[in-house]
Amino acid sequence: MKDRKVVGAVQALFAAGIVVWWIAFFLFERMNPANTPEYLAFESSFPPADLGWLVPLLAAAAIGNLRGRTWASRLTSMSGAVLVFLGLLDASFNLQNGIYARSLTDGIVNASINAACLIFGLVSVVWASRKS
Repeated sequence: MKDRKVVGAVQALFAAGIVVWWIAFFLFERMNPANTPEYLAFESSFPPADLGWLVPLLAAAAIGNLRGRTWASRLTSMSGAVLVFLGLLDASFNLQNGIYARSLTDGIVNASINAACLIFGLVSVVWASRKS
């Protein structure tokens, strides 16, 4: 039961973090003159997937896990798979377009976000498969 609560809490943090990222993106990052049109076009394609699918999945899974519901493992698996997919897609773009090398800060922030998505996504899928 304790592991379910930990997973649920991390899911809630990820969901909140994604919402905060999009607020920051639309308020500040879109206006940053250092960002290329390609980067902005790529990033601007993510809100429907992130806000329309991933955040609701993470939130529902978090609620279910925090309440100890067995059905939450299915949503955990789904949200984990989405995190892996989006993390790989973002990492691929970042590698191909030199985003990691723009500056030390950009490299660390982007690599950390991508690693967090990939690691927690994989952990979620494996954890959920053991719960079903």
